[in-house]
Amino acid sequence: MKTQEQEAPAAAVDPMEHLCQALFSTEEGAKKKAARQTAGAMTQRPWPQLPSRFRSAIRSDIGRLLDGGKARAQILEAGYSAGIVNQALRDLGRSVA
Repeated sequence: MKTQEQEAPAAAVDPMEHLCQALFSTEEGAKKKAARQTAGAMTQRPWPQLPSRFRSAIRSDIGRLLDGGKARAQILEAGYSAGIVNQALRDLGRSVA
């Protein structure tokens, strides 16, 4: 029988870090799609209140999509919400049709 001291602490896993890693990743896949959908669902929190690293990951991913020739509609289809896309584009100093 294990005691609490012997078990790995569950609190050591940071779900926000997993989202950031998925968004920073250059590989497309299920993890990235899920991370985009999670980010898109965070519209109830104002953009400035999102963690800085998470905002950076979103900007990085959206910037990569734009550099890959994706239109705004395709970025929305990728899982992001319009509010998140608008804020990221504003931060990046870019606009897209």
